[in-house]
Amino acid sequence: MKDLLFAFNCVEDGRRHGLLGECACPQTVELLHQALYATGHQVWPINVQSPEQLTSYLQTIPQPVLAFVYAEGFLDRPETLWNGEGQGLLREILAQHRIPSTHSTPEVMQLCRHKHLTSTRLAAFGLPVPPFFACTPSRFLDAGDKPDLDFPLFVKPASGGASLGVDESSLVFNHRQLLKKIEELYHHLGDLPVMIETYLPGREYTVGVIGNDIKYVLPPMAFSPNTGIRDLEKKRNPLEDSREFLAPGDPRWHPMVNLALATFDALKASDVVRIDLKEDKDGNLYIIDVNGTPSLSAHGSLVAMAEHIDINYTQLISIILKSSYERHRLEAPGKVLELAAEAIEKLVSYATLVA
Repeated sequence: MKDLLFAFNCVEDGRRHGLLGECACPQTVELLHQALYATGHQVWPINVQSPEQLTSYLQTIPQPVLAFVYAEGFLDRPETLWNGEGQGLLREILAQHRIPSTHSTPEVMQLCRHKHLTSTRLAAFGLPVPPFFACTPSRFLDAGDKPDLDFPLFVKPASGGASLGVDESSLVFNHRQLLKKIEELYHHLGDLPVMIETYLPGREYTVGVIGNDIKYVLPPMAFSPNTGIRDLEKKRNPLEDSREFLAPGDPRWHPMVNLALATFDALKASDVVRIDLKEDKDGNLYIIDVNGTPSLSAHGSLVAMAEHIDINYTQLISIILKSSYERHRLEAPGKVLELAAEAIEKLVSYATLVA
């Protein structure tokens, strides 16, 4: 068996909100641990608390051939879980120990973690993003820069994931509401940039892309128009009828898939990402977020997409692992290749686009 480091951030359900909202629950960690073991690995798990703890742990275990990184940062420094610092520092420590890692590079993770940088990069490639404005709360509140955008607007932190700072009050219809939301974000998150963008009233979608040179697109998912603002609670506990899957024959399918693949390439992403899209009032698609470490919880969108075409949890993890092994030019365990081959066959037979 090959030695595999499994790095994650885990807290009990009662603490999974606010700054710790993106941490995994114990059930997801156990699911992942079982899947990684089933793919032919000796798994060395660590709930990452601090750089010192990670470094110390690496000195006590056999040299891992690969690290499956499901951690966003360090629990002892909660700000690193969402401000973009954690993923880079974690991978820097792994690189110092000559341990390659899954998912995208630190540079790409920085882009994905900072939504205004993501949108700037995508716009430079001619890809559609909502008109936006980014600034620190202090600069905005001191009557500095103001957005040259028409209401209604959507306000969210420029950093972080798991719908951090996003709720019904994120949709603002006038300057008073805009000011109140920015003050709220300033109070909870400090003087980190906020993103103010044109609100898109249309339907929201999400698309999963796995691979590198060869990319596989999982069945795109559409969310019910009645869902409203998709805050953390709605994402964690989706209603039965709140989402549907697009078939390849759906006229929205090809434009959506092509946009997802172009986004993956523009960001130079690796192994796996999930791309969120939304329509304007005329049905035009825009990219609203790119998640470099998409949720792998049992109820997460990526897992649901895979299950829709009978790809089980372990097979999904095996495709991600296979992609990472190939990217690093490492020999994957035979079980990874076997399970991934079964899953890829299902993707192709479903007629999901292979680019």
